[in-house]
Amino acid sequence: MRQSLHHVGAKRLKGALKAGVATALTLGGSIAYAQDAAPPPPSAAAASPEAPAPVAPPVPGGAGPVTDVAVTAEPQQSAVQAPPAVEAQRLNPTGRDVPLTAPLRDGVFILGEIDFVLGADDSVRVNAARLTELLRRVLAARRAEEIEAALAGQREVTTQRLAELGYPLRYDPETIGLVIDIPAGARTTQDLALAQLSDDLLGEVDQPAGFSGYVNFRSSFDYVWQGLDKGFQDPFILIDSAFRLNGVVFENEATTQLGFSDNGQTRFIREGTRFVYDDFKTLARWTAGDLLPTGRGFSGTTQLSGLSIVRSYSTLQPQRNVQPRGERTFTIVRPSTVEAFINGQPVRQIRLQPGTYNVRDFPFTQGSNDVRLVVTDDAGVVETIEFSLFFDRTLLAPGITEFALYGGVRSPTIGRSRDYRFDEPAASGFIRRGLNERLTAGANFQAQRRGLVVGGEMVAATKIGTIGGDLAVSTVDNIGTGYAINVGIQRSFGGSASVGRAVGFTFEHRSRNFATPNDVIADNRFDFELGATYSQALSELQFVSVTGRYGKGRDAFDDEVSARVTYGYRLSPRLNLAAEAVYEDRQIGRRDYGVRLTLTYRFDQRSTGIAEIDTRFERARFGYQTSRGDGVGAWSASGDVDVDYGSGLVGLDGSATYTANRADIGFSHATAFSTGGGSITDQRSSFRLGTAIALAENKLALSRPIFDSFAMVAPHPSLGKADVYVDPRENRYSAKSGVFGPAVEPDLSSYADRVVSYDVPDAPVGYDLGRGNFRVFPPYRSGYLVTAGSDYSVTGVGTLYDQNGAPVSLLAGRAFEVANPDRAPVTVFTNRGGRFGIQGLRPGKWRIEMPTEPASSVIIDVPEGTQGVIRLGDVKLGAAQ
Repeated sequence: MRQSLHHVGAKRLKGALKAGVATALTLGGSIAYAQDAAPPPPSAAAASPEAPAPVAPPVPGGAGPVTDVAVTAEPQQSAVQAPPAVEAQRLNPTGRDVPLTAPLRDGVFILGEIDFVLGADDSVRVNAARLTELLRRVLAARRAEEIEAALAGQREVTTQRLAELGYPLRYDPETIGLVIDIPAGARTTQDLALAQLSDDLLGEVDQPAGFSGYVNFRSSFDYVWQGLDKGFQDPFILIDSAFRLNGVVFENEATTQLGFSDNGQTRFIREGTRFVYDDFKTLARWTAGDLLPTGRGFSGTTQLSGLSIVRSYSTLQPQRNVQPRGERTFTIVRPSTVEAFINGQPVRQIRLQPGTYNVRDFPFTQGSNDVRLVVTDDAGVVETIEFSLFFDRTLLAPGITEFALYGGVRSPTIGRSRDYRFDEPAASGFIRRGLNERLTAGANFQAQRRGLVVGGEMVAATKIGTIGGDLAVSTVDNIGTGYAINVGIQRSFGGSASVGRAVGFTFEHRSRNFATPNDVIADNRFDFELGATYSQALSELQFVSVTGRYGKGRDAFDDEVSARVTYGYRLSPRLNLAAEAVYEDRQIGRRDYGVRLTLTYRFDQRSTGIAEIDTRFERARFGYQTSRGDGVGAWSASGDVDVDYGSGLVGLDGSATYTANRADIGFSHATAFSTGGGSITDQRSSFRLGTAIALAENKLALSRPIFDSFAMVAPHPSLGKADVYVDPRENRYSAKSGVFGPAVEPDLSSYADRVVSYDVPDAPVGYDLGRGNFRVFPPYRSGYLVTAGSDYSVTGVGTLYDQNGAPVSLLAGRAFEVANPDRAPVTVFTNRGGRFGIQGLRPGKWRIEMPTEPASSVIIDVPEGTQGVIRLGDVKLGAAQ
């Protein structure tokens, strides 16, 4: 692009703000007041008498004050005339009352549009009924009743009266609208998570398309240098799709592997299919089909196909490929590379095939109180799962209830597909409720044909810390009856950075025969386990933490002891040092100990280098990562040299990604060592390409992969070949229209408020784009369709005279479309010289009505094919028609 989108938009806006109008101009539903000024000299671009006067589209979001607007009908003189003396601070210099409409803001939130009158004396009178309607959304019930009673029977209320009632209101030209100050004590009490899923969203939002959907394609082309199957691998394509019709979502995941090799064969595997419906009245998500349940406490879960209902204020999110299954197990359904982080530090990268895994099977996680696994499947999809010695100790607000109920038949992933076992009914679920400010309690269960687990949980906030406990009993065929208990306490001590600290303790006991219905045998190798952690900030630059664990072995299993000490020191604003010492006395008499030192240097905000040595595994790592840009054109790159100096092996890891307009492109090379170190189990290079087909109503477009919801912005036919840019700023944008369809913003999150802006830099001069932005609060897996521009995109400019030939000065009127009289009129404003500009016209006849004395009107004609600005010249009013 020859110049940044920001500069293009600014140039178009400035073109519309060069000649003065001492009146109000409606921009995108907001009101801006301007001071009178003389017209500027013509620019080089507009020197020709035939060139249209530059008029900008509405300002997206109505942000910022407006000073003047270009509505000049004739070429201007080059000499700049001094502006006439005016009262610079006047909001309404017309000398008469002006009825207007503007957004009412509560801080940064828009409560809605409201009618008001800007008096000739700069006073503001607001529609009382509409005001009480908007305030009812944010006021406590008692306070809402009070203000309704105070304003009962009044058509309008003044700012003075509102100030007396304790609700100061003012016109703010900086934000272009009305702003009301609401006392904190008058507001209703709201739970933030609950408000995000309810109908209490403040202000107006656009509605999603009635029908929308997308299909994502993420492909991987691999070459294996070392591993089970060397050479080029058959291309692998992950396909996931979602379609939404009137609130019901149908989603599906599948895998295709193309059999290009000699022994290969094309395979299509459907991984999961389900219908999802979010009920906002009960704040619950209903799902039918292949379920991915989550569990709490000891009860665990199993993969099911059937029906579920879930209320979770923080986790109403897309179904995930990697599923925590309760306790410390997880399931993956595609071959994946797993990188383990212990207490925030990367320790090992391994290669796993589809299956269910227990964290305790990984020797490098023994004795750790914070385990994070980053799982990247062969299609490049990244998921993160976390485990801790401490169970979930979150409190719920009083009266808030979370629950989940899953029922159906078992459908475990066997190999690369689900095995539907219709003769094995199963169910699981949990419920949690905040009993008061300091106590939350709950219950959970899992039931199958061969057994049952029932548990309870409690979390209490006390003076000594947050205390939580989980208790469960089980009975499983061929195993017997058992029980399990977990009790923990966590406490953080406040204060300055130099004295802040936190402690935690946990105790867990499982009887010999405790098991879940998924277990073939009871694997309770410890009679009990004890864990403790302590962290202390030594200063603003240093911290230390200590964790320990003791497991009392049962029968032939030995006791286990582990300890970990971590020290961190910020050597400079860019350089950090982390040191960790580990000791483990594990089963079968194996003792491990070692030290890991890590130096991290931040070159700038987007680039980091790392050097690390781990004596325990005899490994050293040197790496660098960087990223540049945002939106389309953004890229990132990283590289690591991983040295196993005990065996002399060297592994190279690297990746690079590029964000294109219609696709995500990536390349990676990964080396996986064996869990015990000393050998390389897999080394491969991968080229990855991700793209999507998006559909909203009757529009189709190619897009980058869509993770949840999306917005499609299509150019109106009147824009011709001009492209739409989504979220343009400086030299970046997030999407662009073109040959492959409308622009698609693929990164909208469910139930997250967001404003999406758009611009058309190459639109005809004076073309009215409309709002230039839209506000969304996307439901789950939804799509939006917005059209940039419309038939009503013409701006008319001219000079208005009354019946006596005198300029119609400083007056606001209306323009009605003759062929469509029911359509809302557009506003007409004149400056001191009678010059006017009318935005939002289309070809056809329009009747301009002005509140002169006597009232008068005139018919103007916009010829077919008119685009941008039409010069109307001198327009003379006649008797009202």
